[in-house]
Parts: sequence; structure tokens; C-alpha cells
Amino acid sequence: MSLEFYHNPQSRAAMTHWLLEEIGCDYTIRPVAYEDGSMRTPEFLAINPMGKIPAIKDGDTIVTETTAIAIYLADKYKTPNDLAPGIDDPRRGEYLRWVAYQSACIDPAMMQAGLKFETSRQQAAWGNVELVMDVLDARLAKADPYLFGDWFTAADVLIGGALGWAVQFGMFEMRPGYENYIKAVQSRPAFQKVFAG
Repeated sequence: MSLEFYHNPQSRAAMTHWLLEEIGCDYTIRPVAYEDGSMRTPEFLAINPMGKIPAIKDGDTIVTETTAIAIYLADKYKTPNDLAPGIDDPRRGEYLRWVAYQSACIDPAMMQAGLKFETSRQQAAWGNVELVMDVLDARLAKADPYLFGDWFTAADVLIGGALGWAVQFGMFEMRPGYENYIKAVQSRPAFQKVFAG
């Protein structure tokens, strides 16, 4: 039985879709619509009590939240494409940092920019929009072309996906370090397959 992926293309589930294509494992899409109430049914709430997507069901294992799904998938499905350093790999700590940075820093900074509210660096866990952009800028200046050189990882899906949206929708300004990185991740065949049309 293939992995079941609860998905709506107009959501963060698109990043999970991209990741599944990068990994190359078998999966079945279970479409979930916003307008028909399918996210509030008892059946779907048994999958995710938050009534949100993405969500996956892998046999008896259910995983929700984009970051958790990325960690689970990249750790479990190592063939045909390995997208995560193993637990004893010295790169594991930095990898996990950037996997978590998407939901812990980029997403809240995008919300702050979109809603146009001010916060001090001391008040918010993510600091503020400028700090998040500066930290990304410094790290992406070292990307060649990905966070871990030629090795594309699940962290690139999350960082590349979130940053691409933040720039596209005017929440973050385009910076030189961002531009090359976004071009590199968005030129990948799996990205093109998921986001084309």
C-alpha cells in the first residue's frame, strides 16, 4: 500500500508534494478541498484534529505539520534519493536547524510582513522580518548551489519553498543571495513537475 498524502495545491502541502517527488517514493494523493467542508469531517479530523493540511498516512503512521512530515519522509525513504543526513552525520545538526527554520522563523516573519505589524526582536521567537531575512541572506551566500553544496536535501525544499513564496508575494525583498538559490531550487525537475501550470 502506498503512502497517502492529503493535499490541496493552494496550501503549504505543495512543499510536501515537491518533497515526495524529490524522494521518489510511491504515494497516492487524497485531495482535500477548502470549500466543501472536507477538512472538518470526522474522518479527516481523525487524521489531523487541526483540520489542516498537509498530512500523510504511511501504513498505521500518521504525520501532520510540514516540518514533521519532511523529517519523517527524508529519514524513512532513503532510496532512490537520500535527502537527509543520518543521525550520526556531523551535518545533521545544521540540517535540522534549517528544516525547523521554515516553520519557526520564515513562516511567522511572512505573517508579520503580510499583516504589517511591528514586534521587537526580544518579543517574538523569530525576532522580526529583518532579522530572519538577514540570517537567511548570510547562510544563502554560502549555498553552492544548495545549503549543503551539491547535495539537495529536504531542508532545501522547505527553505526554498517558503523563501520563493515570501519573495513572490512581496513579503520579503529579493536579495542577491536569495536570487541564485531560488533559481537553483526552482529549476529542479521535481519542482517543475509539481508547480508547472
